[in-house]
Amino acid sequence: MKAKEPDRPESRHIYRYWVELRDRHNGSVRNLPLTALRLVHLSRKHGDPPQPDEQRLRLQDDTRAIEARDLDELAAQLRSRYPDATHERRLHWERDLESEQRYADALDALMELVVEAVVNDVLRDQAAGQAAHQVTP
Repeated sequence: MKAKEPDRPESRHIYRYWVELRDRHNGSVRNLPLTALRLVHLSRKHGDPPQPDEQRLRLQDDTRAIEARDLDELAAQLRSRYPDATHERRLHWERDLESEQRYADALDALMELVVEAVVNDVLRDQAAGQAAHQVTP
């Protein structure tokens, strides 16, 4: 298997996000990981109308997670918990090449499984067709 090129289309890029919290009094810095979630609503009954999916942001702060619908709501919650007078807050992101490689490898492995299953089905069908057409004396 050849190595993947790091230059993928923009739509295939994976980024890692975090919020840097800097304490103004002692200068300590903490990096809090930020992830995006999609909440999928499953209907309980067959006839229920579908509800739209929801997207949320989750910031992991020690043992507590902060959830928000968008960056503005997250900023407001962080400003409330870590006021401007005592903390600086900065959003950072970087391209995560390792995650992109793992994703590409997983897709390649999946494709290998699918191709192998299709080939096996075709060979099995061919063998069954040949066995049906064979004339026995």
